[in-house]
Formats: sequence, C-alpha cells, structure tokens
Amino acid sequence: MGAAVEIVAVRPDSREETEFIQLPLRLYADSPHYVPWFERSMKNIIARRHPFFEHSDGECFIARRDGHTVGRVAMLEPKRYNDYHKSRDARFYFIELEDDQAVANALFDHAAVWARARGLTDLVGPQGFSSLAGSGILIHGFDRTASMTMMPYQHAYYRGLVEAAGFEKEKDFHSPYLDASTHDLTPKYARAAEIAMKRGRFWIPDYRTKRELRAVAQEIREAYNDAWRERDVFTPLTEAELDQLVDELLLVSDPSLIRVLRSGDTMAGFILAFPDLSGAMVKARGKLNLLTYLRLMWEKRRTRRFLINGFGLRPEYRGAGGTELLFFEITRILKERGVEGAEMTQIAADNEPMMANVERLNADIVKTHRVYRKAL
Repeated sequence: MGAAVEIVAVRPDSREETEFIQLPLRLYADSPHYVPWFERSMKNIIARRHPFFEHSDGECFIARRDGHTVGRVAMLEPKRYNDYHKSRDARFYFIELEDDQAVANALFDHAAVWARARGLTDLVGPQGFSSLAGSGILIHGFDRTASMTMMPYQHAYYRGLVEAAGFEKEKDFHSPYLDASTHDLTPKYARAAEIAMKRGRFWIPDYRTKRELRAVAQEIREAYNDAWRERDVFTPLTEAELDQLVDELLLVSDPSLIRVLRSGDTMAGFILAFPDLSGAMVKARGKLNLLTYLRLMWEKRRTRRFLINGFGLRPEYRGAGGTELLFFEITRILKERGVEGAEMTQIAADNEPMMANVERLNADIVKTHRVYRKAL
C-alpha cells in the first residue's frame, strides 16, 4: 500500500508556492502542447492580487506523497457568481496531478471539505475567475496546442480520474477552427452580412491605436454584460476585471483586430481576435523577462495563426445581421493578413445560436473541454 497523500495549503513566497507553479512543467515536460502560465500571474493569484478576490474567495493547495508534489488544485468560492445566479457553487481550477486515482481522490475529498465549510453545495470545474477564462478538462484535441492560457490543456488520463472521483458532465465547450486554405463563408452567410451593411443600421469603426481601444473599453464591458447576461456561465465584469482584461488585450493583440459594431452612437456588439503567441509562451516556460518579451513580439509579427476569444451582441440587435457582419469583418481582416487559420475558443455546446453560426462558418470542431459537477 502506498504512502498517504498529504494536502498542504499554498502561501505566498513559500516552498509550496514554487511547487504549485513548477508541477505542470514536470508533468508536461514531454508535451509540446501545454502552454504554462507566467509565474508572475500565478504568484499574483496565490497572493490574492487578482481582481476576482475583491469580491470572492479562494485558496490553493498541493498534494504531497513521500515528500514529493504529486498534484495541485485551486479552490474558488465565486461569491459574485453565486449571488447573481442564486447558487451555492464551489469551483476547482488549476487542477494538475499524476496519473493516480489516490491523488485525485485526496485532492477532491479535501476540496469537498473546503467547500462544505463555506456552506457550498456543489463542486464544479475546472472553472476559473470569469466566463472569459478557459474551462474544463480536455476530452478531444490532444494533438493540438492550447490557445495560450485562454484554455487548459491536460493529458488524456485526467478525464478518467475526474469521473472515477464521482463527477458527472455539466457542460461541454467546443473550439472550432477556421482553416484559411479551405475556409470560405457560405454564400447565404456572406449575403446576410452584405444586406446588414447596406441597410445602414450598423457601422464598424476602424481602431488603429491602443489609445483608441482604451477609450472604448468601458463600452465593451457594458456590451459584454448585456450580451452575456442570459448565459448560465455569466458573471458581470467589474471595473477592475475590465482593467485587467484591457491590459492583457493590449499586450497580445493588435487594436485593428478588436472590431466593434455600432448602431448610431451605441455599441451593439464586438468581436475580439488575437495573434496566437502560444509558441513563444511554450518556450518561455513561465518566465516573463526580456528574452520572453522579444520572443512574444517576434511571434506577434510573424504568426499566421490567430484566436477569436470574445464575441457579444446585445439582445436587441440580434436577428438583424449583426452576428454575420462581425464575423464577416473579422474573417476579411484575417484573410488580408494571410492567416493560416483562426481558432474560436470555447463555445458552449448548448449555445444553439452560436453553434449554428459555427456550422454556417464552415468551421471544424478541433477541441472539446468538459466541465464537471458533483453534489456535496
């Protein structure tokens, strides 16, 4: 019988913090598809300097056996989400572990105790700090690299460990891919976009500078909150969360790839695209320094792979061609740049309008992530 698994809380600037951050680098040492978070970001989370902790709670843990770190998990109490949805969910996130059911059981048993002590009734995950964060256990697409840190990558054995620990499927998220060599909008789709533009209800401004993007950031937050308020994964963005989102956008994106749809003076919707910098992030191995910065800037200029992670259309503008117009516009821009392809990250499988849109875009689903739930 193997040694017992010990669960230890992670504190800032501790040995446990280093082990929490370094564990995935060992687990995925032979995988070219795992993209590590930057150490600075992880340390900010452990030190509770992320905007999530202004309204919610959380704690990180590692699992040790015989003095070796064999697993980790972050436990979150999303108070703002629970208040909005009248729920009592606890979330688990940053789950990493060896292929060992005893380790999985020890982590999830501890997670259940942590959640019950706070009066929470369900354990859900992997889910992060907002609906814009990557969710789920990868169950399809193990041969493809993670889309930066916008979604997780896991080994194939994770699914079995989670399900054997008593979790059941909550929701699947699909990531479709538009291959530029074969992709073209269906004639009906292109025609809908053309008609929407000719009717004159919508127009699309051309942003070229970071200053222009910052100037409309508040409007994007308001449009996002309106567009997503009906979805069960939604939590309204706070001002601090918006500020962090904009800072991250400006680091990795080109303002011309942030397209907004206006109707008169009102922002009706938006779509966010990014150069895929995953290759540079894999090489960085979590280190954010001058060399990493140079690699990111080089990758940003030369990459022909892009990501689409962020779309919203206010309810009152749906059915008038706005969706078609936004995707037509972003597709046009990406084609002008000679892209190899673009991945749309994590669309909920039960989001029927968006999944119908994926079909009309002639996109192929290349990844699926599954979020799990367990009643406590």
